[in-house]
Amino acid sequence: MKSTKFVSKKTDAELVSFFSDVARLIGTDTISVHTAGQERAFTLSLEDETSDHNWIRNSRLQSITIISTTISRVHVSIDRRPEQNSEVKFDASLFDALIFSINQNHGGSPSPPLSLDASNAVNQLIEDVFGQDVNAASAAFKDPKSFQTVLRSHQHIIERLQKMTLDVGEEASRARRELDAEYLELRKQLDEQTAAERLEAQKANDAERALLAQKADEVAERVRALDDRNNTHVRRELHEKLKARLADRFKKLDLTPETKRARWPIHVGVAASAAILGFLIYFFTSEALAVTGSADSIAAERILAIAKSATASLGFLGVISWYLRWMNRWFERLADSEFHLKQFELDITRAQWVVETAFEWKMSQQSPIPDQLLENISRNLFVTADKDDTADMHPADYLASALIGKASNVKLAVPGAEIEFGPKALKGAAG
Repeated sequence: MKSTKFVSKKTDAELVSFFSDVARLIGTDTISVHTAGQERAFTLSLEDETSDHNWIRNSRLQSITIISTTISRVHVSIDRRPEQNSEVKFDASLFDALIFSINQNHGGSPSPPLSLDASNAVNQLIEDVFGQDVNAASAAFKDPKSFQTVLRSHQHIIERLQKMTLDVGEEASRARRELDAEYLELRKQLDEQTAAERLEAQKANDAERALLAQKADEVAERVRALDDRNNTHVRRELHEKLKARLADRFKKLDLTPETKRARWPIHVGVAASAAILGFLIYFFTSEALAVTGSADSIAAERILAIAKSATASLGFLGVISWYLRWMNRWFERLADSEFHLKQFELDITRAQWVVETAFEWKMSQQSPIPDQLLENISRNLFVTADKDDTADMHPADYLASALIGKASNVKLAVPGAEIEFGPKALKGAAG
């Protein structure tokens, strides 16, 4: 049920006072107020006298756009927005549309959400505040003084809105100009700083290049003076070529495409085996859970179901473990080859130094270098260290050897049974 009554306009303070009385009658302690120029409405408490919006209680203006109070299914409001009253033919400058609505229960219960006494009290309050009818309310505005007061109030509100709009626009323009000026200044400083740093870096780079070129010329001159003696320059040239070939080999140290293609069947086989064993693990585990969870199953059925699941799991772990060790052996052999090549390069450089030392000794001492000195400076040249056979052992092998080698017997508890291994079985497992 909704009723609309056209009532005479009131000031902000009078409207707040009226809606405060209505709120007390319908059983709520707050009213909602939306004034002109504000983005959203604010809630005014009847008991809170320290709110920032209490100025509205003493306002003699007509700045309120929407004011209302509400409880469950009861709503009393005044909405002065033009679009809300566009279809109603009344003088909006002199009157307001007061809406008093009560919604019935959705379940069809005849009991109203507001008692009859409370509803009559609200209607009586409306009559007491706004008068008996529209003609009596409009008579108050026949007085030129009252009408001028209303017009001045509206004009004052319009001027406030215009001033607020101008202030906001000027503030936005000023802030935009300040931001643009600050951006241009910072951009100028950054460009100047970048240019200065680039110039300093270029100067430092040119100085380093000049110094490096000078040192390179000095080194080249000394190298030419040394290489002019005997056949040293030929030997060094061969040494540099050999080092270049080794360096090129380091860049291309990888398996051939044929070897890579030959390894693909292993990858595919391991992947297929892992997929099949994974499916078997899932199938046998589901079957074991169903058998062990059944009260009708016997111990032999439970042990068989658990054994099948455990066997599939061990097979899966075995395949994965073998695959990881197989990959690890490939990586170790590739790394060993790289280390051997690097050691070979170092041995070549060291052998070159030994030969140079022997020639220098012969030229300066007029005799061959002593064998003991030559043996010391050429020790372990082109010697490959023996590989530790135990390095390929998996950490699990060490753990199994340590446990099985010292254990006298092992007991494994499984659902529905217990398995025990004696010393002979452990020795067989260790072997």
